[in-house]
Amino acid sequence: MEKFVEALKQKIRSKEGLSPKMQDILDACVVLFSTKGFSNTSTKDIAKAANVAEGTIYKHFGTKENLLYATIFPILRDIISTEALAQVQQFRNSAENAPFERFVEFIVRKDVMMPEEHFQSGKIFISEMMYDKQRYKEFITTIPKDLIEGIYAILDGYKEKNEIVDWPNPVIWQFIMSILFGNHLTHYVLFTDTKRDKEAEIAYLTQQIVKGLKPDKQLH
Repeated sequence: MEKFVEALKQKIRSKEGLSPKMQDILDACVVLFSTKGFSNTSTKDIAKAANVAEGTIYKHFGTKENLLYATIFPILRDIISTEALAQVQQFRNSAENAPFERFVEFIVRKDVMMPEEHFQSGKIFISEMMYDKQRYKEFITTIPKDLIEGIYAILDGYKEKNEIVDWPNPVIWQFIMSILFGNHLTHYVLFTDTKRDKEAEIAYLTQQIVKGLKPDKQLH
């Protein structure tokens, strides 16, 4: 079983308020959603994998959507946010005075070089958020405040040095994330058989972001 799925299952096992039967149901969801996809997984499939009656799923969680958005999504968010916060702190501790291009390359490299098995699970959630804008907004608003503040502090420093356009931090971060999200969408959802040169990919994405946020791009 891939590392990311195992981390998600461990988080489920440590979550308070879940009975062993509920944990088994969520474990089954994680595996099935990651292998078959959310849309292709039925509650009957989940019940069979968890060795419970289908009615037990409805009793504890209601709908299949609740399994994804009310339970697995928050756990997934916590795992991702914890890792992202550690990476932001790592950059601030080791390279706070580095040029903006280095900061972008740091983010892009972490993103592109993340083990591909992570995205075998993550693509399920990317696909769901792509088609459900409200769920995407809900997911974004639950990102920890410490993570956002850490990123914005770094961006403020670059704006003070006139290395990037003086746009609101949410707009700048949305610009960066939209490019990275589009890259993931291309490789893990739309064109999954595309061969990749990851080093070239990192260079192109970094250049795209840096050029897009140069001060001469500022709106008037």
